[in-house]
Amino acid sequence: MRARNERYLASLFPTSPKLAISPKIEMTMLPAAKHAGSESPPPEFTWREFAVFLLTTAAEIEHSLMVQYLYAGWSLGGAQVPEEHQEAVTKWRQIILGIAKEEMGHLVTVQNVIRFLGAPLALDREDYPWDSVLAPYPFALERLTRTTLAKYIVTESPETWPDDVSVGERKEIERLAAGPDEQKINRVGALYKKLIELIGDPSKLAASEFHPESYPTQSSWDEYARGYGKGARGSSVAGTTKTPDVLVMRAASRADAVAALSAVAEQGEAPDKTAAQDDESSHFRRFLTVFRHFPKDGAWEATIPVPSNPVAPGLPAAKGQSQIEDDLAGLWANIFNIRYRMLLSYLAHSHTSSGEGALTRRQGVVINRMFAEMYTLRAVAAVLSRHPLNAAGEQRAAAPFQMPYSLQLPDSDAAFWRLHIDLLAACRTLLKDPRIALGTDAEYAATLLSLDATAAEEMRLYADAATVRTGHRRSTGAA
Repeated sequence: MRARNERYLASLFPTSPKLAISPKIEMTMLPAAKHAGSESPPPEFTWREFAVFLLTTAAEIEHSLMVQYLYAGWSLGGAQVPEEHQEAVTKWRQIILGIAKEEMGHLVTVQNVIRFLGAPLALDREDYPWDSVLAPYPFALERLTRTTLAKYIVTESPETWPDDVSVGERKEIERLAAGPDEQKINRVGALYKKLIELIGDPSKLAASEFHPESYPTQSSWDEYARGYGKGARGSSVAGTTKTPDVLVMRAASRADAVAALSAVAEQGEAPDKTAAQDDESSHFRRFLTVFRHFPKDGAWEATIPVPSNPVAPGLPAAKGQSQIEDDLAGLWANIFNIRYRMLLSYLAHSHTSSGEGALTRRQGVVINRMFAEMYTLRAVAAVLSRHPLNAAGEQRAAAPFQMPYSLQLPDSDAAFWRLHIDLLAACRTLLKDPRIALGTDAEYAATLLSLDATAAEEMRLYADAATVRTGHRRSTGAA
């Protein structure tokens, strides 16, 4: 979350000597905080603004978890995996990437509740390295290990752990999660508990604070989870357990908003206190399942050798970052960052109103592009992993997930289409670079150029229509 927001968090916690030692505070303290049951909001806030502040924090956390889980999932596999373990690793990859998709659903659901409160979308997050009082743990892009799995488990854990987790197993998980610095891992569920209490309290948020008229522009399950049957994602691996649906919930009432936030919290945590009949019923359970079977003590390697926190060429890498130095990998890293920005732009555009009867059709086009971009990001990440990080060649390049210079969103439908076309044009320039066009990935680059050209033509039709409606001039840049 934004550094400038940290000062608002003091009112959430009682005075504690831990503050002098570490910026981390266990989230279990949140419900007992100074303003949890107060009749007045924290300084500088109304109750509505405080709710928006907490929702924005939740959105940034969901965004951060999504990209970290994607990075970890993409690291699984490779020729070094022993044949007898390849099926298991393939299943783990499906599980982790499935959770990442669900985190996108959580992010979208939080955006819907934000819109229901009449506030702007919250799609930003900090780049690494970064830590925050409310963040579960310091944000980092890392390959999947027992340590990263332990962090994920604690982050998604319920307030009371299920009975089948022994005292010894829990201690091992918490020890690995804390690391040598003994950092505290914050439970995401505690933040949602506070949000549910606040939004569900009519004495703090009157009905007039909500905006049911935003419902048509909120994203729906049908748009984001299309192609998934009840309890399954379609592209299953033989023998895998079916997993929960992607949750994308809209809000037209206070009860809807509370239900949406409750569903998000429950999909992360294990709602029962006993052993779950379905080991993949929650994020906590699924991470725990992978942890229990993940190789110990380097017995064998389940992941390709990707670095922590890769960054595209530009400024020198900061402490904790890994510079992508290989020329060709650097170009693909730039392409990845553009496509990541495109994904965020499509997500934002899907929440806007075109002010016309063709809203559903336009939303469908934007949603289709967003789904296409998810697959493109995965494909570009795979291309990156085939190139070295640097001349040493010991590590592979990997997806940088660097945030764009700005997430200031366009103010009209026409401006959104111009932005999409401009981003496609910027990507086209990189894809036509001779180092790519004549390189080992030339065939994929040519395919992506062709797909982008088709998309750009369709977008120009919508941009022209929006220009006619509003009188705004459209950029003439070709993509």
